[in-house]
Amino acid sequence: MDGAPRLAVHGAGRMGARVAAMAADAGMALVAVVDRQQSGALRLPRVGSLAGLPAVDVLIDFSLPDGAVAAAHWCGAHGVPLVSGTTGLHAAQWEALEQAAAKVPVLHASNFSPGLNALRLLLPRLQQLLGTEAKVSLLDVHHVHKQDAPSGTALALRASLGREDLPIESRREGEVVGDHSVRFELPHETLTLQHQAQDRDLFAAGALRAARWLLQQPAGFYGPDQWLGSKGP
Repeated sequence: MDGAPRLAVHGAGRMGARVAAMAADAGMALVAVVDRQQSGALRLPRVGSLAGLPAVDVLIDFSLPDGAVAAAHWCGAHGVPLVSGTTGLHAAQWEALEQAAAKVPVLHASNFSPGLNALRLLLPRLQQLLGTEAKVSLLDVHHVHKQDAPSGTALALRASLGREDLPIESRREGEVVGDHSVRFELPHETLTLQHQAQDRDLFAAGALRAARWLLQQPAGFYGPDQWLGSKGP
């Protein structure tokens, strides 16, 4: 590929705006942000719909579940790799991403933080070491604007423990970027693992790195394990 990869961002919310603003620093050429509301506060090149996009090399989606489905259909039809961080997807919406992955590379992650994903990978081993007598609890804290609860990150942490019945306490407070704690209670001791995101630029930078990595992959469905487990570009 000659020159910087051409990037479009689907969704002009907090995350989409940060991804767009940081694209140049990541060595990518921002073509447009798909912004249905045409927000006057967003001083970036905008189009009102996916149909209005010019040629791009990769699409990063931080929208809503129905938006992720639209992005998957568009990417599959136009041969464009898709990185999606949209959470709260139900089964039919996941299916749309999987169908696109038969045609183009698709990477979905509920969280693009290397530290959080390291925590997710450590939890099964920790649970194994502590045994079944440990009482496990999970706390999920985000800003008041976040629409899904529990968050996709909290659900991914729970899934890594293989404990689908594990209750998640979700709080929506102020402008918290993301704070997740997993607590193991044993007789006479407690072990707590906590991840705090201090700036959403962490996630934007991760999504951009994932997009550059995805450009080198064949069609298929990928997650953060494959991306972070690779040396990547």
